[in-house]
Parts: sequence; structure tokens; C-alpha cells
Amino acid sequence: MKRYLLFAFALLVALAASQVPEFRQQYLQRLGGALDEVTRQVAALDERAQAAEMERYAYLRRLLNNPDPIVVREGEALLDLVSRKQRLEAAIARIDAAPAYLHVVEIAFNLEPDVAAAALERFVPAAPLSLSGVFHAFVGFFVGLLVPMGVRRLFPRRVRVEA
Repeated sequence: MKRYLLFAFALLVALAASQVPEFRQQYLQRLGGALDEVTRQVAALDERAQAAEMERYAYLRRLLNNPDPIVVREGEALLDLVSRKQRLEAAIARIDAAPAYLHVVEIAFNLEPDVAAAALERFVPAAPLSLSGVFHAFVGFFVGLLVPMGVRRLFPRRVRVEA
């Protein structure tokens, strides 16, 4: 019975792990959508700066050095927007360039929590027909086998000695 439970657990972990490529794809789509929107907003910022005959960062410095706290907060929000654009571009590039065995790691290190939450909320599992999906299922199966076995070795059953 224990072997069947172990095998069933390993299969469940394999199925879950096989979804990594699909989540990666859906997460990248959402990152791309976020980047598109932020890019439009930064372009509008650049247009306002150009209309004021200024370069983007000179325009932002002018807002940030303004004595009016409302204008300063607007400058800070726009600076955050420019930073987010750079973060999103870098995250997409790193996740795209990562080999299959590092997908989980790259997603974790380049996680945009709001984008990941939205991707998880609407996540639709898919059959792992790609080489990456098969690889993740294979790794997941062995992790599903080895983790319970390792836990059992850490906490061996105590043998009762009857007197």
C-alpha cells in the first residue's frame, strides 16, 4: 500500500511540475501586456517632456525638485513607472533566455507579484506535449519519489520493544 501511495504522490508532483512551461508562457504573456501598457505611459511622459523642450530625466528632476509636494509625488510616480518599464524588460529577457531547467528559478528571481497573481488567478493547465513539459514532469516525478523517502529517513519509525 505504501508503494502505491508513494507512486501516486510522485505522479501528482509530476503533473504539477509539468505545468511549469505553461505557467511560464502565461506569465510571460502577462508580463508582455504589462510592459506594453507601461511603454505607452512612458511614451506619453516623453511627449510631455518634449513639449516642455526637455529630456525625460531633466523633466523628472524638475518635478522632483518642485516645492509643491503634489508635483513631487507625481514625479516620484513617473520615476517608478520608468523603473518598472526597465524591470519588466529585463525580466522578460532573462526568462526568455533561460534554459528549461532554470524556468522556475528565473521566474522566482524575476517575479512581479501582481502579474504572477493575475496569471495564477486565470491559469489554465495544459498537457505537457513540449520537451520542456516532459522534462519538468520527469523531474517532478523523481522529486515526488525522493522527498517522501527522504522524510521517512529523517524520521524513522520507532520500533517498540515489548517487555
